[in-house]
Amino acid sequence: MVVVDEFYHAIIFSFASEEIVKILQKIKDQKENEVLLIKDKIIKYEEKRRTHEAWYQSLPAIKKFFTGRPPSHHQAVEYLVNVKQRLSTIEEIKKRIIELDRIIDLVEKEPEQEQLILPHDIVEDIKQLKESGGSHQ
Repeated sequence: MVVVDEFYHAIIFSFASEEIVKILQKIKDQKENEVLLIKDKIIKYEEKRRTHEAWYQSLPAIKKFFTGRPPSHHQAVEYLVNVKQRLSTIEEIKKRIIELDRIIDLVEKEPEQEQLILPHDIVEDIKQLKESGGSHQ
């Protein structure tokens, strides 16, 4: 089966259909692990923020007066960077996982087809996997 880049309309790879399924499944697994790592970062940030807030609230009033605290807009920007942007990244990765599932399903249903047109980002993921030596299990 020939893999064609949707963007450049060029033949990039030639694989057996079973091998394409294995490669796409491996890319999907990597994306799922990436989602888990990002979720873990969000959880760690929120735990750190809660711990700091609990520490600040436990201080006596006089110490609170002398303890510096970042302005609320700094906290909002920090939340935006550490949570909101990461959540949007997770959504993008989930869309790619859904697309990978669709392609895997297509290849499994029609293993005899000669040509498979893949989006450029998936072709790039396959190239990275091959360069890292991950395509051979």
